[in-house]
Amino acid sequence: MALSETALALVRRGVITRASAVEAEQRKKLYGGGLDTALLELRAADEETLTTHLAEIIGVPLAPLAVATAPPNSLAKEWMDSGTAQKLGVAPRALQGDVFDVLVRPEHDHDAMVAWAETRSLLIEPALVCEVRFRGLLHAIYGIPVAPRYLALLARLAGTATARAVVGDSAAMEMRTPTPVATNVDRVGTLLAAARLGEPVARRAALRRLTRHVQDPRVIAFRHALLRKAEQSEPAIAVAALVSLAELRDKNTVPTIVELLESKSEEVATAAHAALVTLTADDQGLRSKRWMEWWARMGNRPRVEWLLEGLAHRTPEIRLLASSDLHEMSHEYFGYHHDLPERDREEARQRWIAWWQSQRGTMPG
Repeated sequence: MALSETALALVRRGVITRASAVEAEQRKKLYGGGLDTALLELRAADEETLTTHLAEIIGVPLAPLAVATAPPNSLAKEWMDSGTAQKLGVAPRALQGDVFDVLVRPEHDHDAMVAWAETRSLLIEPALVCEVRFRGLLHAIYGIPVAPRYLALLARLAGTATARAVVGDSAAMEMRTPTPVATNVDRVGTLLAAARLGEPVARRAALRRLTRHVQDPRVIAFRHALLRKAEQSEPAIAVAALVSLAELRDKNTVPTIVELLESKSEEVATAAHAALVTLTADDQGLRSKRWMEWWARMGNRPRVEWLLEGLAHRTPEIRLLASSDLHEMSHEYFGYHHDLPERDREEARQRWIAWWQSQRGTMPG
């Protein structure tokens, strides 16, 4: 597997092993996020060592921990809107005259950040923080919820109390300020257009939102079109369709994807396996027979119950996937972290199960 320049630089410096770099790059490809997040999740390096070297490699000064964890300026959101901050990977910190101090994550868009500052006649002064602390800053400044994956890592770096305080605040905020439902907008039509024609990030976001509309006839037709593409002979097209099907999270696609494990293309078979793991929060390997046996046992159960089983999976990445999907569909948390000790995880999983038993019949599975 080809490594990124940053990963290679870390290996050459002796910060991480090549094996850790390969595993982190694969994890990043599967689950998103930055290389630093993947390395910290894998415990391949400690935060201080990793960010110190990343700062030198990227050429951005490292932010002292006291600065990275300081409460944000109340004017921060007036200096930069949340959309720009997320797009650029920048968190505003201070504005003094024409000098704008910001905190950036390692994979920020440096050129776009400088261009943004130039249009406002500002001199920008960046300092580096790891991605998980950057996401905590976005929450503190803009109220953007922190996904369970980052909360789990934040709990390790900053303490469980801090992580739970963050998620509690974000959940309360969502309850106080729900997004009004627009009655004059064809939401499904708009999402389908974005899923077909948008940029990669927009397509992924649209597919995830379409998960809530899988019974809509237009979404069913879209699903069938993706399945036809996945079954065709051109590997690149089939793989792209399988990635989209995984993002759509429609349980009805499982049997067809299982058949693609037998594809003559190793690339397609690998993509089919990855899609099945994402859809089911389980891993039955590369044999279609084992997956069909799994489908016979689990196919009639709601996908929520697949995720609840996934919370107890032996593989941390699958536990992380299951908890992330449950949080996304419910905005609940229950103190579950994928890397907690087994006893603590099981206690939190039982709280999830009790929640589902109280919700059955009131939300899609």
